[in-house]
Parts: sequence; structure tokens; C-alpha cells
Amino acid sequence: MRYQIRSILLTICVFLSTHALAMSFTADAIQMRGDDVGQARMFWKDGSVRFEFLDQGVPMVQIFDNKNRKVIWLDTKNKVYMQSELTEQQAAPVDTNPSEKYDPCASFTEAECNFLKSTRHNGRAADKWLLTFQVDGKDHHVFQWIDQQHRILIRQENPDGSVLDVKILDDQEVNGRRVRKVDMIAISPDGSSVHGIQWYDEELNIVVRQQLDDGSIDELRNIIVEDVSSSLFTIPEGYKSVETQLTDSNTNLQ
Repeated sequence: MRYQIRSILLTICVFLSTHALAMSFTADAIQMRGDDVGQARMFWKDGSVRFEFLDQGVPMVQIFDNKNRKVIWLDTKNKVYMQSELTEQQAAPVDTNPSEKYDPCASFTEAECNFLKSTRHNGRAADKWLLTFQVDGKDHHVFQWIDQQHRILIRQENPDGSVLDVKILDDQEVNGRRVRKVDMIAISPDGSSVHGIQWYDEELNIVVRQQLDDGSIDELRNIIVEDVSSSLFTIPEGYKSVETQLTDSNTNLQ
């Protein structure tokens, strides 16, 4: 099983480290890598995500259960499931009060957090913050610039020398949704970089389209804001775990 489509969630929903609104919607998740196109039906509810797709012709489901911090794979043909712990990178923090101003101190409670000053970056008013992490008894400093108008991260400097820099561009309409276009570049400690354009949906509070310089594209199409049943993010009745299926198969062979 390749589960190639799972990278769409990480790319689109977590790349800007935004908080997920307490709402639900459905969409078609598209991933384009040259002539290779992956597609999945996506269901989103309060930060939890369900992907339905075909893997080599077999109907599959992948669930990121944000509430219970689980990743679940369902083989719907054979009614078999696997699950693992949801990592910090995969989890989408849910913001039930999106009107509150982004606060780095609340997002990184393990760090010493200090507001430095109000300044300007990329032509925009921004607040500069210093986050100090203790790693092996040593201080590691992270600097963040938060856009005052949109309350999103527009620059981050890490202790290893890597940098994330974001330029907020124009608002426009993409796939029937009003979105904000941003230009971002991630620079590694060795000087190599990844550059891309993202389209951010303020109502949904997620990136709905991303295009990198190599031509790869990830996007959400046919977005419909609607109620999504919580049952879609659970293991259906009658499904067996992979371990149970293997045990039953070995018993039948004896």
C-alpha cells in the first residue's frame, strides 16, 4: 500500500501552521506531480480529515483523527484496518475562537516567549517575537514575525540558520473561493531553498492551493461547507485489525 495521497493533508493543511476552525466541509483533494495525478475525496471536521481514494484499484480510506490523535487506514474491500499514533506534525490544532490574535506564547508553551517590538517586514506592519527553547541544557532561539493585519507568520529564523519568509500578495478567487495569495520561500541551513505560491482561504483557515517551482501542485477543489458526520472519522463496525486478520488466517491454516 502506497498511501501517496496522505501527503496532501500535510502539505495543504499544516504547511503554514494555521489553526483549524471548528467547522466542517468536503472537497476534492488533488495532487499533481508532472503527469502523475492523485485524487481523493476529502472530509474535514474540526481538524480531523478523512481521505477516500483508490490505491492500485483498491478502495482505501485514510483518517487523521485529531480528537483521539490517531491515524487510521481502512481497506474497505477486505474490511481491515490499521492505526497508529498521530504525530505532532500531523495534528491540526483546533481554534474554536478564531477572532483571537495569534499568540506564539500560547502555541509554544514549552518555550520562554518574549515580545520584542513592532516593526515592518516585506512592507507590512508586524510584531517580532523571540522564542527560547532549552535543548540539552542550551538555549536555542527562534525569531518570529507575525503580520499585524492577518495574524499569520510571515518570517521565522531558526537556530540552525534555516529561514521561512512569506510575502502576502493580492486577494483573488480560486475554485469559487475568495483566497489570499502568498509567496513563500524556505531556506535550509546549507543555503538550498524551496519556493512556492500558496492560496489561503480565510473562512476555512487553511491553504487550499500550493504550487512549487518544480511544477508540483496540491489543491482542494469543489469545496462545500456542510455538516460532516463524526462517524466518518471512526473505525466502522465489522472491521478487523491487520493483526487479528493475520491471526485468524494462521489459525485456519493449522
